[in-house]
Amino acid sequence: MMSPKVSVIVPVWNPGPGISRCIGSMRNQTLDDIEMIFVDDCGTDGSMDVVRTAAMEDQRIVILENPENLGPGISRNNGIDVARGEYLAFFDADDYVNPFFLERLYTKAVADKLDIVKGKIVYEKEDGSIVKRFELNDMIRKGLKSGEPLFYLFSFQHQSAIYRCGFLLKHDIYYGTSRRGQDDTFLLKACHKAERFDFEETAEYHFCERNNSLMHDMRPHTFERRLHAFQEKMDYIVGSMTSEKCLSQYIAGMVNFDLMLCSYYKQMPECRDPAEDFVNGLRNQVLRFPQLEKLKRESFVVRVLCDYGADLALRPFKLPWESRKAEDYVETVKEWVDFVIEHPDCMNDAETDLYRLFREAFMLRKKENHSDGIKRSLITQAKRLPFHQRIRIFVDCQPFAFNVKMKIRRIKRGMSTFLKKRGLSK
Repeated sequence: MMSPKVSVIVPVWNPGPGISRCIGSMRNQTLDDIEMIFVDDCGTDGSMDVVRTAAMEDQRIVILENPENLGPGISRNNGIDVARGEYLAFFDADDYVNPFFLERLYTKAVADKLDIVKGKIVYEKEDGSIVKRFELNDMIRKGLKSGEPLFYLFSFQHQSAIYRCGFLLKHDIYYGTSRRGQDDTFLLKACHKAERFDFEETAEYHFCERNNSLMHDMRPHTFERRLHAFQEKMDYIVGSMTSEKCLSQYIAGMVNFDLMLCSYYKQMPECRDPAEDFVNGLRNQVLRFPQLEKLKRESFVVRVLCDYGADLALRPFKLPWESRKAEDYVETVKEWVDFVIEHPDCMNDAETDLYRLFREAFMLRKKENHSDGIKRSLITQAKRLPFHQRIRIFVDCQPFAFNVKMKIRRIKRGMSTFLKKRGLSK
């Protein structure tokens, strides 16, 4: 039997009505020579009945059955082991793609002999509206031109690409076994080993919001699963990547994302104790990094985590279809100011990140034309900082009129000092 050009692997666990749209978008692909592998992960919403009905109509559909609920990472790995395609794609069961998604990616991959070829992700809310987000592809392209490694740049949106099956098997590249963050582990390995990579941005993957998806799971076990995923990535980094360029920045980014997630969840009373355990576990994992001192010098957030056991996130956490607002920054700013007031020796190291937080908050407030309540809250926190930092924050963040006022004050103080030195003023 001839091998298909592309095998699409789809874990199925309670995706809801979106499963029909997902199946339809796959069956309607302009690339006919594909294999669709649906992995039954023991859901309870009847979605696999829809898959089985479709399988009776389309011989390209293959069904795997997990013995129990194993999570999306292990389900995808089971799919990899049986896939016959030259290239592999990984879809979520509640998402869909445009009709020529696989054909465009496959044609590009074969023509240029690529290990990975990446399309474009479109974020779509549950009501069908499109969310405008930053373009990850532009950031990757810019970073590659600057000599940054692919693993540092392409660290999420795994669904938007196809991967050469032989390449994955050669390097033993599989998804992580954790139920959260397993995609990051896969991308870290794949992008580290990939020798040929490119884009085909006419291929669009629609990432759809769903209120009961794993991304919305806010139960305490979320922390245990995220920590497991972090450990899997650190195992690979320590074992295979210690001399790689941008590795410290990559780890700092991992830490910051998990701390952002932690700050998001710890607002719920039932998650406060698990969140504290999570921060301690995260610290223990980071301490394994051989170049720890370099990492701590380059990332204030990591230094605070390792030396003080504190969790300072660089910005508030938001899901992909949510936009940050000025009000989201108030609590984050307060946590940072609380910390530097309690630890004056960290004041200078924290300046850059503090300025960034204040600037983002003030810029968002200005953009939203928000009430003065947010402004007062931010200024209250700024006033708790030492004098020179408070002036810098105000000058950088406040409107033009305030800048002029502060400059006039500095000029007056300078003139006063000048005259006093020359005995011309008391």
